[in-house]
Amino acid sequence: MKSVKKIFRIFLLLTICVLLAASPAEAKKKSRRGSKARTEQTSSRKSSSKKKKSTRSSTSKSSGKKKKRYTSARRRTYGSGSRRVSRTTVRSVTVEPAENRDAEPRPRVTTPARVDNRKKIKVEKPDLDVIRQMTLDPSSKFYFPKLKAKYEKNDTTMTPEEFRNFYLGYMFQEDFDPYRVSPYSNVTDELRQKPTHTKEEIDTITKYAQLALEDNPFDLRQMSFLVHVLKEKRKDMRAKIWEYRLENLLGAIKSTGTGDSVENAWYVMYPVHEYDMVQLLGYEAVDAQFIEPGYDYLAVQPDESDTRRRDKSAKGFYFNVMVPQQQYELKHPEDTGTVIDEPDIEKQEIDPDDLPAE
Repeated sequence: MKSVKKIFRIFLLLTICVLLAASPAEAKKKSRRGSKARTEQTSSRKSSSKKKKSTRSSTSKSSGKKKKRYTSARRRTYGSGSRRVSRTTVRSVTVEPAENRDAEPRPRVTTPARVDNRKKIKVEKPDLDVIRQMTLDPSSKFYFPKLKAKYEKNDTTMTPEEFRNFYLGYMFQEDFDPYRVSPYSNVTDELRQKPTHTKEEIDTITKYAQLALEDNPFDLRQMSFLVHVLKEKRKDMRAKIWEYRLENLLGAIKSTGTGDSVENAWYVMYPVHEYDMVQLLGYEAVDAQFIEPGYDYLAVQPDESDTRRRDKSAKGFYFNVMVPQQQYELKHPEDTGTVIDEPDIEKQEIDPDDLPAE
């Protein structure tokens, strides 16, 4: 019996030893499993953070590219040194061309939000009496000094109606002389015949064209010359300013009629503008006739050098020059045969008190 108890005790001790020996190994296995799981979780977290970072970086890169494209587009349109004026701006912008670094004041161009002033003006025969009253009335919106100030500021909000009153209203101003020739207008005739020019020649033409326009702001031919040389000199912004003026002044003439008959004759302030209009339409004048009481007729033929596609079937155009003729007769009576009555001294009675004492 005692031996059996001893054997049982030994077996129990062995079992306890076995259990004690197995427990650390199992604990190690569990700890290994836990650390492995923690490692997997950490790696998954790292990979997910890497993915997020890459996504953020790619997004920032793409947004950066978009910003660059937008900025460059704005720079092309509005940046300093830009050579064109955007006409689709949201509000009016005043642009000073950076390329114009001459000694003269820089021209200012006001760019409108919409180019409503480019709408074609209604073609109708002008009422010169009304235009005379409005351009001489200081309270009128068409008062000539107001229109002149707006024109000289290169204000592109000037409407076709304002250009029309500005052009026709000048005929009633005190300094208007329909046949006066500027001393600067023919100085550069030889240079203008050349197809290309040197820098010095361009500067010379520019100088005298501007002097001629200061003397006569409606010299359309000098405007055309100035636009040409400014483009040749790559002064594109200044060329656009003068081109804008030229187009609107010619448009003012064109709005006065159709030119196909005496009743629908175009009104011009200078006879030379007749030739400018003919050239604008792609013709060259071959003969000129005066029709009483105050009309000019220019016979024309198509200009072969004008390659623009236009209807060139007209044989001639009529121009109304009554007002220039009247103004010239008023201001130059010595050239029109008008006799001014002078007092006849012989027929006048002599006052005895005026006789010298004997």
